[in-house]
Amino acid sequence: MELKKKKKSIAFSFNCNKTSLVTANYCFNRLKRFSVSCKTSMTVLEALNTSQMFKNEKDKKKNKQKEILIQRCKEGVPTAAVKTDFPCCLIETDEILYIDFIQKDENSCTNRTTADPSLRKTSMPETLVTFQVKKEGGQKVRLLLKSKALRRRVQYVCVYAFKGEKIKTALKRDGRFKNDIFRKHCALSDELKHEWSNPVDNLDRKAFQLVVLSDKNQPDSQDDLTPQEKKHDGNTKSTNPSIKRYAQLKQREKLKNKSDVQKFFRAEYGKNSSGGSALGTGFLLFDRYILTNAHVIGEPTDVPKVNAGQFTAVFGYEDLDSEDSKRIPVEQLAAHSYGTDDKGRYLDYALLELDDIENIAEYPKLLDCYRPNAPINRGQICIVGHPGEGVKKMDPCFIIERENRIEAANKHKTENQHLIHLMNEACSKEKWNFLANENQITYDSCFFHGSSGSPVFDVDCNLIGIHTGGYKYKTEGDKTRNFMEYGFSMQPILENISVQARMKDLTNIFSVIEQNSENYSFDKDQS
Repeated sequence: MELKKKKKSIAFSFNCNKTSLVTANYCFNRLKRFSVSCKTSMTVLEALNTSQMFKNEKDKKKNKQKEILIQRCKEGVPTAAVKTDFPCCLIETDEILYIDFIQKDENSCTNRTTADPSLRKTSMPETLVTFQVKKEGGQKVRLLLKSKALRRRVQYVCVYAFKGEKIKTALKRDGRFKNDIFRKHCALSDELKHEWSNPVDNLDRKAFQLVVLSDKNQPDSQDDLTPQEKKHDGNTKSTNPSIKRYAQLKQREKLKNKSDVQKFFRAEYGKNSSGGSALGTGFLLFDRYILTNAHVIGEPTDVPKVNAGQFTAVFGYEDLDSEDSKRIPVEQLAAHSYGTDDKGRYLDYALLELDDIENIAEYPKLLDCYRPNAPINRGQICIVGHPGEGVKKMDPCFIIERENRIEAANKHKTENQHLIHLMNEACSKEKWNFLANENQITYDSCFFHGSSGSPVFDVDCNLIGIHTGGYKYKTEGDKTRNFMEYGFSMQPILENISVQARMKDLTNIFSVIEQNSENYSFDKDQS
């Protein structure tokens, strides 16, 4: 099938037999064809990222504020844009996917992962449905899509959802539709009108236009709420299994076992000092190497000159009165970054080498539970650390999606009008940009001073990031409040550590990380 647009694009032909493996053939500019193999449990983007040719093309666009546009081209249904988390198991035999790049804007959401991790991990197409929605609605609701760039380039978007869930819930979770349409009584229309409250089961492989049945604002029922909305509804007890997982004893025990690697850093002033001032949190990454934030050990200009010997890692530190904790001196600063890397990603980490490995052999290494290519824009997470330099705590919370950060900040301002002048002052002074860093994870957490360097786990207890700080401002009485908190994803950190270790010829570091190279998407040109 020929692509009618003259613009340079990439075409993928997926030969999928619905087994555990998919062979994808693709071509650049419709001239040469390449192939990749991927599992049906993968997303489309995960499949594409197994191709070095695709990654090279993507890297060319990275500094041009572009994002990926993927469109399904399939006989019998309109060409439609899918998100990058579209499951490979839904790609049909000989189906074509056309890949292009569009301008990124503050409402861009074509690359955001779905809210429910159980959706993105499924490899059973019989549990899912797909349907197309026209970009323009009926007379009373013309503009449906948040992103202007997406509206300009596509006619339809393709949505996927679980059988049994409501149409309204599926469209909300998709994330590309404007929020105001969900306040109206709407329906998807073909020959029939399928109301918001109908299940998605009868929509499979069909195309629709969204129409307004009533302008009157409609209250959400609890079944219509997404997992994020249920979390913020104090009267709601979610029945979604993925939300309950953190409340389950087995899951909490699993997190507790991993959190036993927690260390609370103390500055040491003298060889035999047992005191010192508590600085932050960190975790054992592998062997004798611990990871924390760079700002925990010094200011940006001070970190390279820091005296590593003044720090001690305290293992088993449950609270200030812990008697069974193990205190291991830091030997040296092995790698660090405190600023923007050459790909425009902000990093704030320090890898510290301990001078004793025998006394920490019993503690698990979190590199073993690192999950590459994990979604960092949606879903539930859990942070484990020592907020306020006190008792170790676990805080399950929800990621604030990148496209919703400004809305979350405005909501905080509305709820705290009496402090708005202090917020504006902090925003101006710190030059905040909620959308600047693609590797940033934002959330609403109770963690504050003392928890920098805490590990961030996803809903399956896999390590996905490191807690770093918050968009904070001072109030009367010198108290601190946050708009939202944030961390940074692990993959850029591991890439940077590997590059620095190679430059310093630290074989014991880069060999451990690169032994797991099948799990990472490193840029080999940096090595």
